[in-house]
Amino acid sequence: MALLPRKIVVPDTLARIIRSKLEDGTLPCEEPNRLRAGIGSGEPCTACERPIPPSQTEYEPQYNNRATIRLHLGCHGLWEAERRRRRDDE
Repeated sequence: MALLPRKIVVPDTLARIIRSKLEDGTLPCEEPNRLRAGIGSGEPCTACERPIPPSQTEYEPQYNNRATIRLHLGCHGLWEAERRRRRDDE
């Protein structure tokens, strides 16, 4: 019996996911009105969609008239870097 080759699924890099969410508007490109940081709420990160446990810092960039955005430390850093890169490219 011949074995069929397995399909290998390669996950997107976090940077690629953040760029995609910036393009589709899930993550904003604009500067937040305010940035809060605190203990993780257990809610999913807006960027990677994984929970942010209480053992980690949760960042909440705040905007008027926008749903809550929650980010892990690393996701926040990548989001900031990509946001600034886009602004500098304009």
